[in-house]
Amino acid sequence: MNSFTQKPSELVQVLDFLEEDIENVRKVIEDLEGLNVRFEIHAKAETVEESVKHSPVEKNQIIKTLIFKASDGFIAVMCPGDRRVDENKLEDLIGESRLAKPSEVKEETGYIVGGVSPFNLDIPVYASEKIPEGEVRPAGGSRVIGVKIDREELFEVVGPEVVGITE
Repeated sequence: MNSFTQKPSELVQVLDFLEEDIENVRKVIEDLEGLNVRFEIHAKAETVEESVKHSPVEKNQIIKTLIFKASDGFIAVMCPGDRRVDENKLEDLIGESRLAKPSEVKEETGYIVGGVSPFNLDIPVYASEKIPEGEVRPAGGSRVIGVKIDREELFEVVGPEVVGITE
């Protein structure tokens, strides 16, 4: 295990995040273990920029899972960390939509913004075609825990519709 140092106030913040998210993290781990998928759990930062600064990954390997409210329900979009969802392309795909409010994200997925995992969502999931081959890192149900998994296995487990949806 690699070690790291933090100021006591930063560690308290991490512990607070974990306390709030621990059931979601356990759920992700149990579900992935049950599917016999090769994955690792790792500490992550709250933002793509912080993640890249503190880990040996490129921005495009960090996978954001964003929740949108469409006219007929919610959807999730997996997007590389170096890209944004193109709202016009999204509208062409699903009609009028907007980014879900944090309270809607929590109610619909059980996750909090910054820790939305693409695993076990009961809503349609779309994935940007720009998600790179090889190792990627989506959230693991927490703002401070992520999953290291191969793109192919991520797509196999999540079953997203892969679309050209990012800028």
